[in-house]
Amino acid sequence: MAHQPVDSLKNRSFIGLIIAQFLAGFNDQAIHASAMFFALHQHALTEAEAISLMPILFFAPWAIFCTLAGYYADRYSKTATLRLWKFAEIVISLILIGGFVLGTNYHHPAGPWIVLATVFLMGMHAAFFAPAKYGAMPEILQPHVLSRGNGILESTTFLAAILGTVTGGALSWWFSGREVWIGVVLLVLSIIGSVASLLIAPLPAANPHRPFPVNLFKPLWHNLKVLLKAKPLALSVLGIAFFIFMVAYMRQTMYMHGETRNPRWDEFTTSLVVAAVALGVGLGAPLAGQLSGGKIELGMVPLGCLGMIAATVVAGIFINHTAVLVAALIVIGFFSGFYMVPLYTLLQHRAPKTSKGDLVATSNFINVVGAMAASLLFYFSVLGARWLGVSPEVAQTDRFAVGVLVDEPVFDNGHLAHVVIRDDDGAEHVFKAKKYLDEFDFAVIEFDDNLFHAFSANFRAGDRVIVSHYALRDVDHYYLRPEGQPLRAVYDNERLPRFLFFGAAGMTLAILVLLTAKLPDFFVRMLFWLANVRRFRVKAIGMHHLPTDGPAILATNCDRLEASLQLVSATDRATLFVLCESPEQREAAPLLRALAQRSSLVTLNGLADADIAQALRRAEAVLAAGNLLAVTADGVVH
Repeated sequence: MAHQPVDSLKNRSFIGLIIAQFLAGFNDQAIHASAMFFALHQHALTEAEAISLMPILFFAPWAIFCTLAGYYADRYSKTATLRLWKFAEIVISLILIGGFVLGTNYHHPAGPWIVLATVFLMGMHAAFFAPAKYGAMPEILQPHVLSRGNGILESTTFLAAILGTVTGGALSWWFSGREVWIGVVLLVLSIIGSVASLLIAPLPAANPHRPFPVNLFKPLWHNLKVLLKAKPLALSVLGIAFFIFMVAYMRQTMYMHGETRNPRWDEFTTSLVVAAVALGVGLGAPLAGQLSGGKIELGMVPLGCLGMIAATVVAGIFINHTAVLVAALIVIGFFSGFYMVPLYTLLQHRAPKTSKGDLVATSNFINVVGAMAASLLFYFSVLGARWLGVSPEVAQTDRFAVGVLVDEPVFDNGHLAHVVIRDDDGAEHVFKAKKYLDEFDFAVIEFDDNLFHAFSANFRAGDRVIVSHYALRDVDHYYLRPEGQPLRAVYDNERLPRFLFFGAAGMTLAILVLLTAKLPDFFVRMLFWLANVRRFRVKAIGMHHLPTDGPAILATNCDRLEASLQLVSATDRATLFVLCESPEQREAAPLLRALAQRSSLVTLNGLADADIAQALRRAEAVLAAGNLLAVTADGVVH
């Protein structure tokens, strides 16, 4: 007997999937963090290089392998795909251990680069794992429990990101110089996750006869057209891509904010603050899934947007008050759960059964494009801030010291901490990073390096160097560079993150406007859900019979405002309801009725020719636009 979706979250397939994906997400971030710290400690990368390179290593496979990931998720059993990549995680952990051993025990320069390669491999793991994971959800759970399942799925995903990031940094500190034990811990977790994947019931292949895509770009182009043509899919894909865009944009904003602090936040501290967003998602996503009831509750999406906008503005205003900033980030994550859960559920439910994995993989490709666009926007925002004077250039004293390095520089967790230079007159100049009890009484030493130096060598004893100096908010900064290299301009970015937060609020408002254009009754759905969330829950059955594009007429027996709005909220497309109600049936809901009449409702209290003519005009316009028309076909009108 073929596997059938179940109507309860208490089943072994769902539990096995949650455990397997939680440990996969945990290992993703733990490897990400520990690999970065290892590369810093081994001087393979500078901090700036690490911040730029790590996202590329992890997300590049999502774009490179999206077509193949979708193909395998649909061509073969999603269970087999999930298990395959969970066991591949064991192999990646073994490679990680090998890199740690090579770099720590044998001091071989290839060691840290092998460790960094595992970040790319885990990105490949995630690229293949995600389409099978999200595509399997509607095959494991029936539609009316899919939102609750997605709430748990998203919350555990972000909680895994929190714990993985924090644990990766903590393990790097605990096992400094003995990093092989980090690999051992992650290997054990990989084995546990692989065993958990065995709990997932065998799922039949969605499209077992699909041919191998020789041209990897053709399926991608086809899937993009499918996603953007079907209105529910376009709504979900655009909304999800914007969220990924904002995550990348806000992460870079927080990194910049951390670099402007006195004392400057290190990578671990910044990761902890950024993880506050994931904590909020971990709280908001399961609540959103629970409150969705038995359907996809799109009314949560505008509520999530409004909550994110308000919290982002608060974060911008109080950006220099860390406690308030962290609280605002948690609230942003909380409302992100309300925003994401309905959109992910919509994508899973509306994607054709034979190509769910393919479309999820294509959605991931769009998400990577969104993350890249966020990086470009951030880059040009920084340039614009310099041009506008928001980030003024800092005056520097060049050639503060010139000479040769007496010894190799001393590093502390990837930061330059101690340098001794002998000038041409034989005098020695000592530069040491100092941190006293007073947090404003310390010095910062920076150095000029790039990726090409990292492949060969950094500064070595005997190298001729130049030290420049600048003071920023009562803190001395010493900048070390090879002799012959021009002085690099330095800018004060302290004010910029506040404007970037305000920009994030503006962009969230813009996506809300765009999504409302796709679904004009967004706010009607939101107000109706808020007014009735404690009164009743609607269970939507057979939504797959509703076409994803093109005009359609829904004949209903709804003869009251509340019943008609229940129907509208159960659909996932723009719907105009022509409601025939008698005066004695008219319900008092003036605000909701007025708002609905502007977007999704036409009421007929009788058979007056003028009223019928107006209803016909709006109905014709709705059908001509390719949307849904619902009419009362029982009760008042026969």
